[in-house]
Amino acid sequence: MSAPGLDAIIANAYSEGYARFGDLGLDLKTFADRVHSIMHKHLGPSPSQTEAITFVNGLRGSDLYLASACALHGIGGALATKEGPARDEAGIAWRVFENTYKSYIHSLARFFHRSGFIADDLADDILADLFLPERSGVSRIASYSGRSSLSTWLRVIVCNRVVNALRSSSYTSKAGELHLEIPEQPSLTNTESILRARRYGPALEGAFTFACRTLTSRQRLILLWRYEQGLQLGQIGHLLGIHQSNVTRQMERMQSQLRKEVVRILSTRYGLSAAAIQECLQDIVENPVHKVSILDVIKNS
Repeated sequence: MSAPGLDAIIANAYSEGYARFGDLGLDLKTFADRVHSIMHKHLGPSPSQTEAITFVNGLRGSDLYLASACALHGIGGALATKEGPARDEAGIAWRVFENTYKSYIHSLARFFHRSGFIADDLADDILADLFLPERSGVSRIASYSGRSSLSTWLRVIVCNRVVNALRSSSYTSKAGELHLEIPEQPSLTNTESILRARRYGPALEGAFTFACRTLTSRQRLILLWRYEQGLQLGQIGHLLGIHQSNVTRQMERMQSQLRKEVVRILSTRYGLSAAAIQECLQDIVENPVHKVSILDVIKNS
């Protein structure tokens, strides 16, 4: 049984959502059940009262109200097949969502993608995908848990979709350029570079692959924004809703984390000495023959 304090917090979040978005056909009990489901998913079946109150206090209640109403009336939702008033309420919930976030989603897509037409198509696809069901059978918007703002959650979805689209077109356009870096008749210097690349290449590729698996999805996204799309630190900060200095600190921590992990893996997994590791790391910087692409590793890890 939930604590009175927790009930009051949930009721207050519901009231804030109702005041902000209006009546979307979502009653307090259904909203409370959704909040409890999210809480138990992250805290387990029997959290302490303090843990529960702290967790629920941290949720974006009004955003969760809107997303829960859309999920309730979307495909696979409890009221999705109802006729009459419930069907009208379904339209209201999704219309409110589109009126609030459609232009935001389109603006983000245009920001990331150079082609406005393609960006608009991607944005429309994302809006449709949020309504369509995922494997659980309910609309994808039901996966929003309120732990971040709805705008932040949507920002990550849009960015991932655009990155995937750009990656696909990038691979297609560059497919014919992969063999242009190494001359057919290499000089002695090039021969030595090729031999070093062959000696260290497998270990480096393996080390970077395992090291990149320690990155979070957010960290991978930041690195792809910075080094694949060439976004400035200020732009990345704007997209993440944080100050540029925070982006700088996160980048420094990621670089340090990756270097330490690569060194550890080269030592423990591949048995390289400290001197060999130093030569290995220096070679990947100076040797143009290496085929290890950290960006590709990040994308595929």
